[in-house]
Parts: sequence; C-alpha cells; structure tokens
Amino acid sequence: MVLASFAIYSAGSTTHGFVSYYAASKLLVSGELGPLAYDDGWFGEQVQRLTESNVREIFIPNPPTMSLMALPLVGMDARSARAIWLIASLAAFIAGVAGLVRYRNKKNREVPAAVLLLMLLAPAVFTNLRIGQGYLFVFALFAATTLSLLRGRDQIAGVGLGLLLALKTSGVALVVLLAARRRWAVLAVAAATALVLAFAISPFIDLEMWWTYPSQVRAYVARPASAVTAYQTTLGLFRHLCVADPQWNPSPAADCAGIAFVVSTVIVAVATMLTAILAVRSTRPESWLAAAATLSVLSLPAVAEPHYVLMAIPLALLRLNLAELTVIAALLLVPLEITAEKFTAGWWALLAYPRLYAAWLLWAASIRELRRDGR
Repeated sequence: MVLASFAIYSAGSTTHGFVSYYAASKLLVSGELGPLAYDDGWFGEQVQRLTESNVREIFIPNPPTMSLMALPLVGMDARSARAIWLIASLAAFIAGVAGLVRYRNKKNREVPAAVLLLMLLAPAVFTNLRIGQGYLFVFALFAATTLSLLRGRDQIAGVGLGLLLALKTSGVALVVLLAARRRWAVLAVAAATALVLAFAISPFIDLEMWWTYPSQVRAYVARPASAVTAYQTTLGLFRHLCVADPQWNPSPAADCAGIAFVVSTVIVAVATMLTAILAVRSTRPESWLAAAATLSVLSLPAVAEPHYVLMAIPLALLRLNLAELTVIAALLLVPLEITAEKFTAGWWALLAYPRLYAAWLLWAASIRELRRDGR
C-alpha cells in the first residue's frame, strides 16, 4: 500500500530517469538513434523535445539495446507513459519479491518479517519509483533468472540472463559463476538472447553506435564526476579518497591517483575469482547466486542508489544472523542525504559509502555460506 501510494504520487511529476528510456525508444522508432546518443548535449536536447519538458538526461553508459526498454510506451505522451511505467515496474518488483519469498517458504526457511520489510521499503525502491529508473525491472529479471536457476529451468534462466546483459549490462558476475560451474546451456541461451536483441535493433540504428559504445563507456568511467559520493562504488570510493578535482572532488584524503583504479579493480577481480572458486564446490545454489547478485552491482563502474534494489536478492537467499542483519539494514536504510552529501572532505568521506559497505557485507556473508557448503 505504501509503495503503491508513492508510485501514484510520483506519477504526476517529470524527472530524470524514465525520460532516458522513453526518449531512447522514441529515437529508435523514428530511426534517429545513433552514436550522437552518447553526446550528452545532443541526447539531453532530444529528451526535452520528446518529453516537452525542461528535464535533461544522458544515454551513456547504456548499450544501444537499452532503447528497447520503453518500446511498448512510445505511442503515449511522456506523462502517461511514465505513469504506466511506474505501475508496471512496481508490479514487476512485487512479483520478484513474492517469488523469492515463496521459494524460501517451500524450503521451510520463512523470510523474517524484518528482512521482508527491508526488501520492500529500502530507499533504493523509493528512488526507483520517484524518478522512474529501470532497476525495478532489472531486479524482477534478476530474481526470475535466479529462481529459474534454483528450480533447474536452464532455458528460462538463459533468456532472463540474456535480457539482463542486453538491456542494462547487468549480471556479468553471474556469467562468470555459471561458467565456473560449467552451466553451458544457460550461457548459450543467454548469448543467443542477447544477440537476437542486438540484431533486431541493428536495422533501425546507425551501426556505428555499436563500435562507439565501448569507448564511450571507458570515457564515462574516466569522468571526474564519477568521484562524487552519489556513485556508491569501490572505484568511486578510491577515486574520492585519492583523485583531486577542483569541481567534483576538491578535498581528497590523499594524493594517490596512481593506485585508485588499480586497487579497486584488483579488489573486485579477486572477490570474483574467490567466489568462482568456492562456487565450484558449493552444494547449495542459494549461496553462489546471492554472491552473483552482490557482485553484479559491485563490479559495475557507475552505481547509484537505484542499483541497490538488487540487494533484496541476497537478503532473501542468505541466512543472516541478527548482528549482520542489523548492520546491513542500517547501511541500506540510512539516507544518503546524511552520509553521501555531508561527508565529502578528507577521510570523512569513508562515512559516505553506506550502500557500498552493505553490498560488501552481503558478499562476505555469501562467501561464509559458500565455505560452509564446501565443507
């Protein structure tokens, strides 16, 4: 009821977030989608033109296939399309949560009320609804893929994973763990699904967009703005501590720009490798699937509040003790307006990354269960 009321309230405004999907789909249908979409100025102007608003958005760092996400809504005006998008995304999110809860109930491990409330009422959920971001749909797809893997439905899981990879480049860590466990059938279907979507849109876009995409992502990650604390990533943390910028990060804690990229990359790579090694010996799929969800967020170079709705998956699958749950809940619930916007200078910035710490704690809990399963 709370979420539905908030969605209805949010439907009346036009913000960044949804307009990016809507404008991209409009450009796809009109044959105007091409490399210029990765030019923030050009795409921002198209957003304003197509939504008849003053709101600007960017297309980068999304793949060209992201333009499919709002395709069913291009026949509507922007305000009506946003309302339908919010209702559909909330329904998809609730369905994903319900599926995870039903699975745990069937395993005689009921989801504690506190965990369920945290899954449903985390700030990441409300942020997605407030701005119309697409990560409630991403969560629903990830949950469906996870549940299909738990139930041995490899083909359905492959389709879900392929959609995740094609639409939002989400689930890369899951690909690594599935390869470690030699689940080739799932990966084959995922690759086929992603390729079908890529080929399906190619006649309607400037094909140069595919060659431009990787270099644009690298350029986006290198932007000084990625050091702001709104980006709750391991790379963002080290850049904020180490790399000075007069506009985006005037007061770093240290002068260590040379190691910021290297250390953050090594941390994520080692975590992924360790998870893959332990996943091979695991007897319970819940453990490595929980790890895959956390790493799928932790491995992305640009992650903000909306992405952390995926943490509902490890919350549902892991067996957390009271102390762990209390700390993780505090980190997922504390308003970023208090932390990420207040603690920006020097070493105080270590207090500005609660979502990032929550994800790493959930990953650590999944590793503990993986080690226990292996023994």
